[in-house]
Amino acid sequence: MTRSALPLAALALLVAGCGGGDEPGRTVTAPASGAVRVVAKEYSFDPSEIVVRGRRTLRVTLVNEGSLAHNLKLMEGGEELSGTPSFPGGESRSVRLRVARGSYEFICTVGDHAELGMKGTLKVE
Repeated sequence: MTRSALPLAALALLVAGCGGGDEPGRTVTAPASGAVRVVAKEYSFDPSEIVVRGRRTLRVTLVNEGSLAHNLKLMEGGEELSGTPSFPGGESRSVRLRVARGSYEFICTVGDHAELGMKGTLKVE
């Protein structure tokens, strides 16, 4: 490898190592177990879209990796259906959701977090 190619190769490895799990706008399909892990940070959820097929119950564990308190509330038509309480960074909480077919929004209702981007979609097929 030439001298100029070494820094380029190192940069490529560094960039490749930074990819994966925290992609904005990531979609996951709930596994057969019906358990999904959602990570909260300032000001986003990962994944931001969850697809559920053939199930009507879903266990969501919200892991707060941010420095602020966060929550996850399931909404339909502006009405809160269920969700986690607000809790500080470094902790996690779980909630079991019972849902019918359709599309729902999940948001963080702490302060203006939803307006700053902490929202996502739950699609039940």
